[in-house]
Amino acid sequence: MGQIILVEDNEAFHELLTLNISTYIGAQVIARKDAAEVTALLSILPDIDAIICKSKIGAEPSAQIILDYLRESLQEVVLIVVGEAPPHQEGELVNVKDPQDWESIVKVCAKILGVTPESVEKKPRPEYVPINLANFYLIDRTPCEIYIRIKKSADDFQFVKRFHGGDTFNKQVIKRYEDQGLKHFHVHRDFLKNFTNFVSDHLVLKLDQTDIDSPDMITNLADTFDYASKEILKFGFTSATLQLTETVIGKMVQIVEKSPEMSGLLHRIINSKSSYLYQHSHMTSVIASQCLKELGIGKKDAYNKLAYAAFFQNISLVEHEDYAKISSYEELEAASLSEADWDMVFNHALEASLLITKNPDAPLGVDEIIKSHHGAPNGKGYTKTNLDSLPGLTRIFVLAADFAKYFLAHRERSSEGKELTPVIKILYEKYQTDEATRILKVIEKTLKKKA
Repeated sequence: MGQIILVEDNEAFHELLTLNISTYIGAQVIARKDAAEVTALLSILPDIDAIICKSKIGAEPSAQIILDYLRESLQEVVLIVVGEAPPHQEGELVNVKDPQDWESIVKVCAKILGVTPESVEKKPRPEYVPINLANFYLIDRTPCEIYIRIKKSADDFQFVKRFHGGDTFNKQVIKRYEDQGLKHFHVHRDFLKNFTNFVSDHLVLKLDQTDIDSPDMITNLADTFDYASKEILKFGFTSATLQLTETVIGKMVQIVEKSPEMSGLLHRIINSKSSYLYQHSHMTSVIASQCLKELGIGKKDAYNKLAYAAFFQNISLVEHEDYAKISSYEELEAASLSEADWDMVFNHALEASLLITKNPDAPLGVDEIIKSHHGAPNGKGYTKTNLDSLPGLTRIFVLAADFAKYFLAHRERSSEGKELTPVIKILYEKYQTDEATRILKVIEKTLKKKA
């Protein structure tokens, strides 16, 4: 069995790579936190086949440190650098420039280990596949047998059944496992697709059975939004993720159509126990759609397009929620991010616009709205100078997204007892063109409107 060291601080991406390398290549993945742990392991295990490492882990230039070690030790271990590579000679490393391109990383590993597509089918695959424990909070029963992995010795594990197919459980049961340090349950590889489809179907059914005006709607919608976003980022658009996306967006549009006024709806969203990304996404959709209503041009197709744009605008930042709070180049520079993370934030609008083009159900032109949602038509960085040159629907979306961001930040700071400038006043000062002022007045008017 081949052995591959993986240095990756993004838990979801780490899980995705580990699953695919172990499942489809049959290699053992050894997790390490930083360059020091890698070099320490190489000193006692010189027969490692490959090392997968980001350019930087935090502030540490991990790839450079590992490359220097390999040069000095003359070990013939393939270094796969994800993101920007350090200065190197030809043949010293393999560079996968896109930090989210897990498929290319797996293909490189397969090539290193001599695994061909034909031989993949013949190779023994791990019998049990890890499922993130958080997914079990979304369901109350399981369609298949569920296992936990128990360590018997340094290199041997036993899988013990914890739930039979059809068993029911509550959140308290899952919480007890989490409190004991468990991060993953496991399912048999033959039932992985069955399990993921079951979770998707359960969430869709739960939303369909919840009344639009029910207090539970926002909570259920937030759960489904978060799960769908992570599944799309991991596996792309499958029948299950397309169904989840369509359901979430359909409910967002229904809520806008039925809501008589915006202020109360925004407070329902902001006061819910839900993720920042969900709150920002749904608030953006609501604000932009209410603007269309007030302007007398509100139509379901337009609401649908705005909801799609809101859902996908920050999808590449799912595992870095705080990065989605950045709204200017100055804030980006002040965040002291690693080079790879800086690039991820700077280009996230472009990456999201490219992803949405792979969704066959996406409305025509929604990719352009997503790409420009920080005002930059090329999807890179942040700008407020080109706002009036953007199409009308995109202008409304940019201002709605920025309003939602400031609104959420304002609430966070006001809870700390700080005296703050009203959000609408901040935006009037930030966007001073005639067209921006016209849209902001509409937002201000709809906020004051009562049912």
